Amino acid sequence: MSQRVEEKYRAIQRLTGDIKAPEVGVALSDLFQECLRFLRKVKCVELESKIPGKQYFAFELGKKISRAINKAEYNPDSNEWDRLLKAVQAGDASAFSIQDDTRAVYAAAISFCALIDLTKSGDQKTPGTFFEYLIGHLFASRLGVNPRTRLPVLNLDMDTTLPTDFVFDLGANRAKFHLPIKTSTRERVIQVWAHQRVLDGVYGTGRFIGTPVILAETKTDTKKREVVEICLPDQWRIYQMHIAQLKRIYYLDVPVSYARLNEVFPPLCVRPFGEYFVEVDTLISSPS
Repeated sequence: MSQRVEEKYRAIQRLTGDIKAPEVGVALSDLFQECLRFLRKVKCVELESKIPGKQYFAFELGKKISRAINKAEYNPDSNEWDRLLKAVQAGDASAFSIQDDTRAVYAAAISFCALIDLTKSGDQKTPGTFFEYLIGHLFASRLGVNPRTRLPVLNLDMDTTLPTDFVFDLGANRAKFHLPIKTSTRERVIQVWAHQRVLDGVYGTGRFIGTPVILAETKTDTKKREVVEICLPDQWRIYQMHIAQLKRIYYLDVPVSYARLNEVFPPLCVRPFGEYFVEVDTLISSPS
């Protein structure tokens, strides 16, 4: 990571105590622009896509290659991101298209992840943490509340708290969002349903709306220059039937096999992330 990128990333970290603050959005925009400056100077290479209907490329620097980037979703225009950010901070991004909103967020997220892929070795934590900041700010800014990561638990013998993913509490008798944020899931996805089950067990079914946000499920073979999606659709259906109910699963790059889950039983609503801005008011008013 270059010094300038490092400085801008640390600036975001210092502000996340109030992740909904407009200053966080400014810092995210500054970092995005710095990532774009870096990536414009490196080589792009084509990847052979094994995913029907999708094309991918990667950035290459020396012997390193970045994660796969969806050609149709990647729009390296910071003005699109700034436009979306201003609309979210104003309280409404629903006037723009779902596709444009998704692409703007995807570009901001994947640009930083690609830069880390090229400048650090084996670092999965930094892209994941950044993605939490990015999505956390958009949710918090739109909802007007900061998330919590611990919740009180009724216990007869002691005062204790439950560690959670981001939870957004809109107040008494209003919706509460359970927001896991991940760059990918793989076999760890059962944790998302398990956390939802714990919240349902402690606070009652339906009190928390499960809305995980995930970047992508791609995997790149750097030697063959091939990209595939690693998905577990049958397991997802089992988790939805037997562990807990997730209300929405948002992706920035919706996997093909998971998109098909919208058409089968049990209902699994897998949507592009931009749809959140269109339907958030409906989710708040009719969470069940």
